[in-house]
Amino acid sequence: MPYLVNNGIRIHYGVYGNGRPVVLLHGGTVSFEHNYAKYGWIERLNASGLQAVGLDFRGHGESDKPHDTESYGTSNLADDVRALLDHLKLVQPALIAYSIGTVVALHLLQVSPPRFNRAALVATGDGLVGFPPYTLGRVLPPLALVLDRTEYPNDLPHHLANYWNFVHATNGDREALRALSRASYPPLSVEQAAGIGTPVLVVSGEMDLVLGQGQRLAGGLGQGTYFEVPGADHFSLAADADVQAAVVSFITAQSPE
Repeated sequence: MPYLVNNGIRIHYGVYGNGRPVVLLHGGTVSFEHNYAKYGWIERLNASGLQAVGLDFRGHGESDKPHDTESYGTSNLADDVRALLDHLKLVQPALIAYSIGTVVALHLLQVSPPRFNRAALVATGDGLVGFPPYTLGRVLPPLALVLDRTEYPNDLPHHLANYWNFVHATNGDREALRALSRASYPPLSVEQAAGIGTPVLVVSGEMDLVLGQGQRLAGGLGQGTYFEVPGADHFSLAADADVQAAVVSFITAQSPE
């Protein structure tokens, strides 16, 4: 499996198919494989003439898993993505991001706007621009409750206990994930979000109790579009065929001249 090394951290990645590149950023406690590959995203992207480029964030999958909090946070995760773009010499790829990956994607769109042509933020919400209650500062600390359990935590809310299943299924490194949960993921200001001119699709589930809904996030972006999936929770969007179709349609659309 291919790796790149960024500031001493090995980052695992994969490139699938040909065509215009799309970089996929997964959610917390899983991996590219468990967030995208197993649900058919690669095949759908390839069938639409797009190349899928996936990486495992540090602390996840087959990438290195440092145990210090300073190795994580938005800036470090985003720097790994930029290193991947440089390593593969990708020119203006699209971005697809899920959950905590959307925090990284939004940061990249704000600080490095010329590097991306379109983006889809899936399973995300208004907390990315500071609207309560689903800000990362409130969402991530309870993850430690899950990571401390040796058996499925029936006493915790279902949306939180679900993370125990993900950690168990991926044989996740609990110390690395604790460090990830303690790191800094500051929201963008409303003014910073408004300055993002890249076309962005925001996809939320109606019943998402992790990051909520993103109508104000989409409305506050320079070119934001909002799509809410009735009855969907935070986790079901990854396998939703309608979500995949909407994301691919958005990514392949041509911006007006």
